[in-house]
Amino acid sequence: MTCILVIDDDAAIRGMFARALRSLGDVEEANGGAPALRRLSTRKFDLVLLDLHMPLVDGFSVLESLSAKGGPNRDTPVFVVTADESQQARVRALRSHAIFLLSKPVHLATLVSLAESSLKKAAARVTPAPPPPLEKLPPDRPKKD
Repeated sequence: MTCILVIDDDAAIRGMFARALRSLGDVEEANGGAPALRRLSTRKFDLVLLDLHMPLVDGFSVLESLSAKGGPNRDTPVFVVTADESQQARVRALRSHAIFLLSKPVHLATLVSLAESSLKKAAARVTPAPPPPLEKLPPDRPKKD
């Protein structure tokens, strides 16, 4: 089953995102970077939704940790959702590990649609293609000696 981790220090925003994404699978919540890093080091997630600016351990630190370590979420897609619209923050996030950068306030239908699309693409990469059909071979002919 699909599992998504929502990381934001604002409980109301975190809860709103979690409720919106529950239609796609199980959703876990982390109220900051430190608890998120603990979860990310022990469990594989299919998608991470991350705020950049949080006290103590910020989203940039989470992104850098995902990129630097060979843990279970090294290749997990990360959607950054932030109120920071500076070019510097956007470039830094996208260079680290983020695949999407969304500005708050986020239209929830857009978020769910992008997340669903990303999850489907990831599933298609993991699911092997069916083998090609077997060719019909001609019936065995008797050997001539």
